[in-house]
Amino acid sequence: MTGLAVDGDSPQTAAGQSSATSAAVSIRLEDVRCAYGGVQAVNGVSFEVPAGAFIGLIGPNGAGKTTLLDCVSGFNRGYSGHVYLGGQDISRWVPHRIASKSLVRTFQTPRLFRGMTVMSNLMAAPPRQIGETIRGVVLGSWRDEERTNLVHAQSVAASFSLQRVLDNYCSELSGGQERIAELARTLMADCKAILLDEPFAGVSPANRVRLAEHLVRLWQELGVTIVMVEHRLEWIEQLCSSVHVMANGRILASGTMNELRKDRQVLEAYLGAAP
Repeated sequence: MTGLAVDGDSPQTAAGQSSATSAAVSIRLEDVRCAYGGVQAVNGVSFEVPAGAFIGLIGPNGAGKTTLLDCVSGFNRGYSGHVYLGGQDISRWVPHRIASKSLVRTFQTPRLFRGMTVMSNLMAAPPRQIGETIRGVVLGSWRDEERTNLVHAQSVAASFSLQRVLDNYCSELSGGQERIAELARTLMADCKAILLDEPFAGVSPANRVRLAEHLVRLWQELGVTIVMVEHRLEWIEQLCSSVHVMANGRILASGTMNELRKDRQVLEAYLGAAP
């Protein structure tokens, strides 16, 4: 963790609530608890992310942030408590079922199909494709849908400035390009809410700015609800309207970054002792 100071390579974006909330959904957690053996990784976490909000989740290593995202997204179903998406209880659903409700997540290490091209990764993302069914394959009814998906993929690639690498294998991409391709793939999946786990990790300074611009467009123009775990606090401050601090599996404090810098408990969690 780099402390609570902010450095200066961030774009001048206005953190806040999206104005395009018609398609957005809220996320609500109620008393979520998850343990590994005798370690309580998540210990009674409750909070709500309003539809169309961009919320930050920060805390020292081992605070339980990634485990919490795993619980919300279905990659860890061994927890108690409840998770609601747009008012619907999705607690302990499997990941693909949660994704079908337009909640998707990214990981600390991008999980692209590295042996496939960027275009193929985009084309694989839309849910419930006709070509995934035996009937669709036999009748050939998948062709019209694939043409539509191809036009959409080309449009998404253009909006994320990926045209030059569409035919590249994902294994050939830089760290920043992988992050942007992963983000583009979430848009192909028609997401209404997205969980980001350290999206700026391993990304060059130039690509960090581009990535931030794409994130702003996702929530501000498209109304996507976003929860972002990130250790680079300059991006949390620039992008997020509100921030939750986790420590020892609990929500320690909530507020803006300016407010959290003055919170004695937060300083102790990050620095070991308040100044």
